[in-house]
Amino acid sequence: MNPLKKTLILGTMWSVGGQLASLLVVLITNIWMARLLSPKEFGQVGIIMFFIVLADVFTEGGLGGALIRKINPSKQDFATVFVFNLTVSVFCCLSLIMASGFIADFYNDASLKMLIIVASLVLIINAFQLIQNIKLMCDLKFKQKSVYRLVAVIISSIVGIIMAYQGAGVWSLIVMQLLTSIVSTLLLWGFEGTFFSLRFSRQSFKELYVFGVNTTLASLLNTAFDNIYQLILGKYFSIAQVGLFYQAKKIQDVPGGIINMLTQGVVFSSLAKLQEQKEEFLRIYGKIVVVFAAVLALMTVLMYLYAENIIALLLGDKWLGAIFYMKLLVIASFFYFLELVNRIIFKIFNQTKQILFLEIGKKSVQLVSIVVGVYFLNLNYLIVGFVITNIISYWINYHYSRKVLEDQMQVVTNRKLKIVVFSLALTFIAGYIAATFGIDGHWKFLLLPFLLIIYLLGLKAFGILDIVNEIKNLIKSRA
Repeated sequence: MNPLKKTLILGTMWSVGGQLASLLVVLITNIWMARLLSPKEFGQVGIIMFFIVLADVFTEGGLGGALIRKINPSKQDFATVFVFNLTVSVFCCLSLIMASGFIADFYNDASLKMLIIVASLVLIINAFQLIQNIKLMCDLKFKQKSVYRLVAVIISSIVGIIMAYQGAGVWSLIVMQLLTSIVSTLLLWGFEGTFFSLRFSRQSFKELYVFGVNTTLASLLNTAFDNIYQLILGKYFSIAQVGLFYQAKKIQDVPGGIINMLTQGVVFSSLAKLQEQKEEFLRIYGKIVVVFAAVLALMTVLMYLYAENIIALLLGDKWLGAIFYMKLLVIASFFYFLELVNRIIFKIFNQTKQILFLEIGKKSVQLVSIVVGVYFLNLNYLIVGFVITNIISYWINYHYSRKVLEDQMQVVTNRKLKIVVFSLALTFIAGYIAATFGIDGHWKFLLLPFLLIIYLLGLKAFGILDIVNEIKNLIKSRA
């Protein structure tokens, strides 16, 4: 096995392990907090995070991805990205502070003003850890990155839970966000060194900007539209509905978050080294796509069938209104995260204009569904439209990615299609059996072993489980 492939697999294992551990801590904390706080308080955070997440995409400017992709980036490149990121972070932070009063008035909630002002500080804090994180990904040091993230999440979660017990309310959630960034930054400074250089190079920025501008605009569009539902629900329905949506989104993001982290971190960093070896790229990329699709499909099936059980068990009966959102969001996220894996092709082969072009097309379709949902004040139109948009977007994205690879991914396409059809059939059959025989509540878990066995047998028949042998061989070679 070649060194890059070993690095990719080991990096994937460390990233998955670290991300799973972090997500487990976040999930447990979220469950705890959901029983202490109300849907309205989570709704307030959902509204605030729209602006924070959108500003965070803008501050990075896509230059981080450009640095990861670049062969042997210079110190000047890193300095240029640092200056750009810090400048834009300060600008975005000040902009949010000035707009906080207007946002609070728009939602008739005066408490939002101070919450936004404090939460916006996370943008400046993150600016001082960006370069260290980029260097870790460039050097394929995924173990260290996972450990730093896990420690930061554990510390901030403990503090947040203590504050919630002390009656801090929504402030416990805001402090958690800030503390995660602060601890992460301090750990990176302590173990990876500080980075502070104000040497800005116009030439370096110009080279990186060509790659970053299209991915940034696409990410801005994507982030804005994917989180805009929190704003719409808060304005035209209720802030409590935002809380229900926000919680459902956080739960369904657990498997998708792992895929996203892997694609943007381990996979992108490693496959970027193969941009001049197209045949090897296709071979490794094809396996990654199929395995990711299989894992995502299984998670989608289980989360859809057991949505009510998951919500009731984890969050309690006061959150049962989130079931509607969760069922539809898991379907949408399946196609969305497959689309993210496809985007790697455009980024590695420097065709980022395609990403922007496809994102504009996707958002045009999504805008129609949003307008219809708001006009009729109908949640079904609003969320179902989101699902349909993600399905259409994935197939359009897939069509153009095949052009980049010159139609050399037919085997991968066939396997993905088999996974989708097989998963749909399994979901329908399981749902039919449960309805026919009156299997509901906790009794529905009796079907779980059979679902897993049938799914694994299907993957075996499709030849997808062959990747397990490679992992076994790698472990034996290092034993």
